[in-house]
Amino acid sequence: MPEQPPPPLKKPFEGIRVADFAWVGVGPLVSKYLADHGAEVIRIESSTYPETLRRAGPFVDDVPDLDGSGYFANFNSSKLGVTVNFKHPKGPDLVRRLLAHCDVVTESYTPGTMARFGFDYESVRQLRPDVIMISMPLYGQTGPWAHYAGYGHVLQAAAGFNHFTGWEDGPPIGTGVAYTDFLVPHFAAIALIAALDYRRRTGEGQYIDFSQFEAAIHGLWTAILDWTVNGHEQTRLGNHDLEAAPHNAYRCRDGRWVVIACETEKHWEGLKAALGRPEWCDMERMRRRWQRINEQKEIDRHLTFWFEDFTRLPSEAALQVEEGVEGPPVRKYTTEEVVRLFQSFGVPCGIVQSPEEMHADPQLAHRRHYWKLEHPRMGLRTYDSPAFKLSKTPAELTRPAPLLGEHNEYVFKQVVGLSDEEFVNLMAEGVFE
Repeated sequence: MPEQPPPPLKKPFEGIRVADFAWVGVGPLVSKYLADHGAEVIRIESSTYPETLRRAGPFVDDVPDLDGSGYFANFNSSKLGVTVNFKHPKGPDLVRRLLAHCDVVTESYTPGTMARFGFDYESVRQLRPDVIMISMPLYGQTGPWAHYAGYGHVLQAAAGFNHFTGWEDGPPIGTGVAYTDFLVPHFAAIALIAALDYRRRTGEGQYIDFSQFEAAIHGLWTAILDWTVNGHEQTRLGNHDLEAAPHNAYRCRDGRWVVIACETEKHWEGLKAALGRPEWCDMERMRRRWQRINEQKEIDRHLTFWFEDFTRLPSEAALQVEEGVEGPPVRKYTTEEVVRLFQSFGVPCGIVQSPEEMHADPQLAHRRHYWKLEHPRMGLRTYDSPAFKLSKTPAELTRPAPLLGEHNEYVFKQVVGLSDEEFVNLMAEGVFE
């Protein structure tokens, strides 16, 4: 008989069911890691008070629609979605019946919100003794700031990021997106996975009091250490860096930008070779890295001139003769050629890509980063996959983000166990609003 192929491996979180109350960025991304690796994640919302991110664009055809937010869709693929009116007399009890069937509960409300609905950890434990619950508000469950509400833009200021973003002579700027929303979920996911492993070994659940504020601080590089050890307050440097020179973005003639970051003497030697070893590179004040850190404006001046003068538009001839200069033709480079040239000499550099260019990036295509999923409202759209690939059990985006209440019938009849009559009666009474 021919040898039978081995059975497919179970996904890491197959058999785990998650009740996901978390909103906006951090919480939904945490549960999405589980969903993409096999867990059944059920988003719990209300049509009378839907998830905030559903109101955030971009929207299909620029028309606001609770089921047409690309932002919400990207954070909630691979999940199911239900709606329950918590304020209806029968709403909380229906949710409790669902929680009794869930291994994990995630939420990111301000402290006390879950308790007001009767869904705090101690209450849920009565339904499911081995449940794992993670709360992910901005500042944790205790302390003078615990009840402050806000989003990632608020948190990045409180956590010190805005202090470092901006120009030396200007005010704090912050980032264009809620930067901490894309940093903090990694810490929360690790904590949740550790709790799942603990339950697997001991049979016991636990409560995770997770502070986005404390997790975000880990992204501040050496700033706090520098202050506590040296009394030195790091601050805004524009595009410059404390450890690298040059460290900036330079505009090419075609309007595109190239970034360069030279942290070591080897990087600097490679840059000099790529530039043809101009005289300014060998000036005494450019010989050591610590000297170049103090000469970043001078370096920027020379490199800005080089990029303006030695790059060309795609339509220009590859070889050009500088007007009034005798000798062989001077080589001009397109933006792509500049990057290839510098990288061939070991210079860390890259092109500043637009969203369109990112979507067509060959490296991301090779890695299958983008997934195509057919959404009932938005049609065929692109979704981000996890940034890592498990060799034996890789992630799989199994379905597009749910429409509001899309899976009410499946979840409450198949998971909770409502009869057809119960489901219809509750729907008529407005419990699923």
